[in-house]
Amino acid sequence: MPDPTRHPIVLAPEDLALLQRGCGVSIASRDATCLPDLVRGVGQRVEPNGEITVFLSRVDGAGVLANLRENGAIAAVFSQPSTHRTVQMKATRVSIAAATPADVETVERCRAAMSAELHAIGYGPEFARALLACEPADLVAVRFAPESAFDQTPGPKAGAPIATR
Repeated sequence: MPDPTRHPIVLAPEDLALLQRGCGVSIASRDATCLPDLVRGVGQRVEPNGEITVFLSRVDGAGVLANLRENGAIAAVFSQPSTHRTVQMKATRVSIAAATPADVETVERCRAAMSAELHAIGYGPEFARALLACEPADLVAVRFAPESAFDQTPGPKAGAPIATR
Protein backbone atom coordinates (compact mmCIF):
# COMPACT_ATOMS: atom_id res chain seq x y z
CA MET A 1 0.00 0.00 0.00
CA PRO A 2 1.41 3.43 -0.92
CA ASP A 3 2.74 5.51 1.93
CA PRO A 4 0.86 8.86 1.94
CA THR A 5 3.64 10.50 3.95
CA ARG A 6 6.21 10.05 1.17
CA HIS A 7 6.37 12.65 -1.57
CA PRO A 8 8.29 12.86 -4.85
CA ILE A 9 11.75 14.41 -4.78
CA VAL A 10 13.55 16.45 -7.41
CA LEU A 11 16.88 14.94 -8.35
CA ALA A 12 19.94 16.98 -9.27
CA PRO A 13 20.69 17.29 -12.99
CA GLU A 14 23.87 15.19 -12.67
CA ASP A 15 21.88 12.32 -11.17
CA LEU A 16 19.27 12.48 -13.92
CA ALA A 17 22.03 12.72 -16.55
CA LEU A 18 23.25 9.26 -15.54
CA LEU A 19 19.94 7.84 -16.77
CA GLN A 20 20.35 9.56 -20.11
CA ARG A 21 23.69 7.88 -20.79
CA GLY A 22 24.40 4.20 -21.25
CA CYS A 23 23.58 2.56 -17.96
CA GLY A 24 22.32 -0.72 -16.66
CA VAL A 25 19.06 -0.84 -14.75
CA SER A 26 17.87 -3.34 -12.18
CA ILE A 27 14.30 -3.21 -10.89
CA ALA A 28 13.37 -4.66 -7.51
CA SER A 29 10.14 -5.20 -5.64
CA ARG A 30 8.94 -7.13 -2.62
CA ASP A 31 5.91 -9.20 -1.79
CA ALA A 32 3.64 -8.97 1.26
CA THR A 33 6.12 -11.01 3.33
CA CYS A 34 9.01 -8.71 2.26
CA LEU A 35 10.51 -11.41 0.01
CA PRO A 36 12.40 -9.50 -2.72
CA ASP A 37 12.29 -10.04 -6.47
CA LEU A 38 14.60 -8.55 -9.09
CA VAL A 39 14.73 -8.21 -12.86
CA ARG A 40 17.17 -6.55 -15.25
CA GLY A 41 15.60 -3.65 -17.07
CA VAL A 42 16.22 -3.04 -20.76
CA GLY A 43 15.94 0.75 -20.77
CA GLN A 44 14.87 3.87 -18.94
CA ARG A 45 13.66 7.39 -19.56
CA VAL A 46 13.47 10.59 -17.54
CA GLU A 47 10.06 12.14 -18.13
CA PRO A 48 9.63 15.92 -18.52
CA ASN A 49 8.03 16.09 -15.05
CA GLY A 50 10.98 14.28 -13.42
CA GLU A 51 9.29 10.90 -13.16
CA ILE A 52 11.27 7.86 -14.24
CA THR A 53 10.06 5.17 -16.63
CA VAL A 54 11.86 1.84 -16.65
CA PHE A 55 11.28 -0.86 -19.24
CA LEU A 56 11.36 -4.58 -18.58
CA SER A 57 10.26 -7.91 -19.97
CA ARG A 58 6.74 -8.93 -18.95
CA VAL A 59 7.86 -12.59 -18.91
CA ASP A 60 11.19 -12.17 -17.08
CA GLY A 61 9.72 -9.61 -14.70
CA ALA A 62 6.46 -11.43 -13.87
CA GLY A 63 7.27 -11.63 -10.15
CA VAL A 64 8.39 -8.01 -9.95
CA LEU A 65 5.28 -6.85 -11.80
CA ALA A 66 2.97 -8.89 -9.54
CA ASN A 67 4.55 -7.29 -6.47
CA LEU A 68 4.34 -3.81 -7.96
CA ARG A 69 0.65 -4.30 -8.72
CA GLU A 70 0.11 -5.52 -5.16
CA ASN A 71 1.96 -2.83 -3.20
CA GLY A 72 3.65 -0.30 -5.52
CA ALA A 73 7.01 -0.44 -3.71
CA ILE A 74 9.86 -0.19 -6.22
CA ALA A 75 13.62 0.20 -6.03
CA ALA A 76 15.50 0.86 -9.26
CA VAL A 77 19.27 0.92 -9.54
CA PHE A 78 21.05 2.64 -12.43
CA SER A 79 24.75 1.95 -12.98
CA GLN A 80 27.26 3.14 -15.57
CA PRO A 81 29.67 0.22 -16.19
CA SER A 82 32.69 2.30 -17.24
CA THR A 83 32.70 4.40 -14.05
CA HIS A 84 30.70 2.23 -11.63
CA ARG A 85 28.64 5.36 -10.84
CA THR A 86 25.44 3.96 -9.37
CA VAL A 87 22.24 5.58 -8.14
CA GLN A 88 19.32 3.85 -6.43
CA MET A 89 15.83 5.37 -6.48
CA LYS A 90 12.82 4.23 -4.47
CA ALA A 91 9.10 4.94 -4.60
CA THR A 92 5.86 3.56 -3.19
CA ARG A 93 3.62 4.25 -6.18
CA VAL A 94 3.96 3.03 -9.76
CA SER A 95 1.94 2.95 -12.94
CA ILE A 96 2.33 -0.03 -15.26
CA ALA A 97 1.46 -0.03 -18.97
CA ALA A 98 2.24 -1.89 -22.15
CA ALA A 99 5.04 -0.22 -24.08
CA THR A 100 4.10 2.15 -26.89
CA PRO A 101 5.97 2.50 -30.21
CA ALA A 102 7.72 5.57 -28.72
CA ASP A 103 8.79 3.43 -25.75
CA VAL A 104 10.25 0.82 -28.10
CA GLU A 105 12.31 3.60 -29.75
CA THR A 106 13.52 4.71 -26.31
CA VAL A 107 14.57 1.14 -25.49
CA GLU A 108 16.49 0.91 -28.78
CA ARG A 109 18.37 4.13 -27.92
CA CYS A 110 19.13 2.77 -24.44
CA ARG A 111 20.41 -0.49 -25.93
CA ALA A 112 22.70 1.41 -28.30
CA ALA A 113 24.04 3.58 -25.47
CA MET A 114 24.58 0.58 -23.19
CA SER A 115 26.24 -1.33 -26.03
CA ALA A 116 28.70 1.56 -26.48
CA GLU A 117 29.28 1.67 -22.73
CA LEU A 118 29.99 -2.07 -22.62
CA HIS A 119 32.20 -1.86 -25.72
CA ALA A 120 34.33 0.75 -23.91
CA ILE A 121 35.16 -1.85 -21.25
CA GLY A 122 35.83 -4.70 -23.66
CA TYR A 123 32.48 -6.38 -24.34
CA GLY A 124 31.27 -6.95 -27.89
CA PRO A 125 27.87 -6.03 -29.33
CA GLU A 126 26.67 -9.65 -29.10
CA PHE A 127 26.97 -9.49 -25.32
CA ALA A 128 24.92 -6.29 -25.13
CA ARG A 129 22.25 -7.72 -27.45
CA ALA A 130 21.94 -10.85 -25.32
CA LEU A 131 21.97 -8.89 -22.06
CA LEU A 132 19.21 -6.52 -23.16
CA ALA A 133 17.14 -8.87 -25.32
CA CYS A 134 13.40 -8.31 -25.15
CA GLU A 135 10.80 -8.53 -27.90
CA PRO A 136 8.79 -5.32 -28.34
CA ALA A 137 5.52 -7.16 -27.63
CA ASP A 138 6.98 -8.30 -24.28
CA LEU A 139 7.99 -4.80 -23.12
CA VAL A 140 6.30 -3.23 -20.12
CA ALA A 141 6.71 0.37 -18.95
CA VAL A 142 6.80 1.07 -15.21
CA ARG A 143 6.66 4.73 -14.26
CA PHE A 144 7.35 6.21 -10.83
CA ALA A 145 8.15 9.47 -9.09
CA PRO A 146 11.29 8.96 -6.98
CA GLU A 147 10.64 9.50 -3.27
CA SER A 148 14.20 8.80 -2.13
CA ALA A 149 17.56 8.33 -3.81
CA PHE A 150 20.89 6.93 -2.68
CA ASP A 151 24.46 6.93 -3.94
CA GLN A 152 25.36 3.28 -4.50
CA THR A 153 28.71 3.88 -6.21
CA PRO A 154 31.26 1.58 -4.58
CA GLY A 155 33.22 3.47 -1.95
CA PRO A 156 32.78 5.37 1.30
CA LYS A 157 29.57 7.16 0.22
CA ALA A 158 27.73 4.00 -0.82
CA GLY A 159 24.29 4.00 0.76
CA ALA A 160 24.31 7.73 1.51
CA PRO A 161 21.15 9.64 0.63
CA ILE A 162 21.50 11.87 -2.40
CA ALA A 163 20.79 15.51 -1.72
CA THR A 164 17.70 16.69 -3.55
CA ARG A 165 16.25 20.11 -4.11
